[in-house]
Amino acid sequence: MALFSKSLERLRLESGFTTPYAFYHRNGGRHVFPFTFAYYLKLERGQHLPRPEWLPILLSLLRIPPSDELYRRFITDYLRDHFGTEANFQSLLGPLLISKHEKKYGQQATKRLLTEQSYHITPKQFQAIVSDAPTYWAFECLVNDRGSFDAAELSQVTGLPKSSLEAGLKKLVAQKLARRVTKGKYKSPLAGKYYVFPKDFPDIEHYYVKLRRYQSEMVARSGAVVHQSGVMIRAEEGAVRRSITAMRDALEAATAYSVYEKAEGSGIFILQIRTRKAFDF
Repeated sequence: MALFSKSLERLRLESGFTTPYAFYHRNGGRHVFPFTFAYYLKLERGQHLPRPEWLPILLSLLRIPPSDELYRRFITDYLRDHFGTEANFQSLLGPLLISKHEKKYGQQATKRLLTEQSYHITPKQFQAIVSDAPTYWAFECLVNDRGSFDAAELSQVTGLPKSSLEAGLKKLVAQKLARRVTKGKYKSPLAGKYYVFPKDFPDIEHYYVKLRRYQSEMVARSGAVVHQSGVMIRAEEGAVRRSITAMRDALEAATAYSVYEKAEGSGIFILQIRTRKAFDF
């Protein structure tokens, strides 16, 4: 079981979690994982293989898309350990897994940079961030600027009540997402980092609905739609999912344009990918 355990440890590190403890608990712990932390340690030590139905959970929490070469390697390492010997694996599954994979060096460089700068928001921190609109926008302002702000300055930027923003800043401090500096101003230790919201925990969609509502309300009140385009096609779902991966890569590449200080024409922009299925046809 050495192949799978090494693959799991490598992917954990590449996803930005420096320790098994951080990966397990920052992703929600026992509320999200179908096993205990002690059992997870046995997976990384090569003492156990997870059940097949647990693999999608691990892959989701590791933030590995299905089209990624790391996804393929993770699954094949699991299968190699499962079949016991390389001979068994090659005789049964080897011919099915032969394919050509080009190395996309630009995407690998972007992924490496994001990994080194990433900070994984815990479910508890995420719940605090989206508890209300002022807290959410206070968070976004602080993590997107290396300077410091007080509630009055944030109120001027966002148009939200000063008192509500002050309360939101205190929530962020309690979650170690911000700290108070001189003259009542606050700054975030996450400024300039690539933060990652959690992928899964009980009732998570409820919180994402709130987040999307805050964004839509702010754009309607003080922003604008910079660009909007789309296309409707008839296609196989597998092909569409592969195209989503390409769009996600482009979205990650756009982070290269991020600035963390006031610049001419700078603002908070929301770049999104949205793919919907109308019906089977």
